[in-house]
Amino acid sequence: YILPFLDAAERKAGKKLKIMLSAWSPPAFMKTNSSRTHGGRLRPEYRKRWAQYLCRYIEEFQKGGYTVERISIQNEPKAVQTWDSCLYTAKEEREFLKDFLYPALKEHGLSQVEVFIWDHNKERLYERAVETIDAETEEMVAGAAFHWYSGDHFEALDLFRKRFPGKKLILSESCLEFCKYDKAMEDANAARLGHDMIGNLNHGMQAFYDWNLLLDSKGGPNHVGNYCDAPFLFDVETGKLKERRILRYYWHFAHFIKPGAVRIAHTRYTEELDVTAWKNPDQTIVCIMMNRFDHEKNCNLRVEGQIAKIKIPAHSIASIVMEDVSEIQK
Repeated sequence: YILPFLDAAERKAGKKLKIMLSAWSPPAFMKTNSSRTHGGRLRPEYRKRWAQYLCRYIEEFQKGGYTVERISIQNEPKAVQTWDSCLYTAKEEREFLKDFLYPALKEHGLSQVEVFIWDHNKERLYERAVETIDAETEEMVAGAAFHWYSGDHFEALDLFRKRFPGKKLILSESCLEFCKYDKAMEDANAARLGHDMIGNLNHGMQAFYDWNLLLDSKGGPNHVGNYCDAPFLFDVETGKLKERRILRYYWHFAHFIKPGAVRIAHTRYTEELDVTAWKNPDQTIVCIMMNRFDHEKNCNLRVEGQIAKIKIPAHSIASIVMEDVSEIQK
């Protein structure tokens, strides 16, 4: 399913897409619990072989003509799941990277592939990074990947950015599981993701991936019944594709903030508006505002002494693009 979908995405984009790979479990025989599921750990005697396996994983995508930009060492290394999972302590992740994975990547001529640690919830990102990144591993780690499932924890991103200013921060997973969020509450669910996106952007996030992009009308298929929302749900019986509310919210972040944009300072008069502001390489400035509440919010957008009066309807998101800021500055 993955490769045809990726091919279709590249055709639609009209270009090669840079992708990130993430391992969820080594083969069962390499693990302490002899199972791909329910946690378990990588057996020490298989660490070298698993590193070679991951290189093969990257190389097979490359042989197919795909551009692998980055990889995470392990998805959710602190979670015992009913689906594919594997546990790593910070010490284990650091040792595997330093002594096995990084040397294997160099051996295979894959040193250009960025390696990301953690790939799990935000609240433990900083402490994981402190335990993993040191003088020996600093050059091996491109950055940290994180998920949103344990709440805001935007301060963890601030701590990481201050301690490791040269490292990247990437949101690698943030799906809406129907076991936690009511499928019928499209507006509220989209606002939850929008709030998280804006908070992450304001505290150091540099890129994001959605997971998943397309599911069936149930929010699957899923072999353990963990159904989720997605930007698109496809009804296999009627053959109809339905756009979900979160698609329109994601569109603002993916469409108006261009690659290479730089976050710029802003202030706001109320916490009832989520706001982020960016300057694009073409010098346009984009300000994204989101109102998660039941009443319309009025605001004055002030730039270089010029003021625009704006109304943000209840339960909505809006992007304001300013193209003549240089003229204002003159």
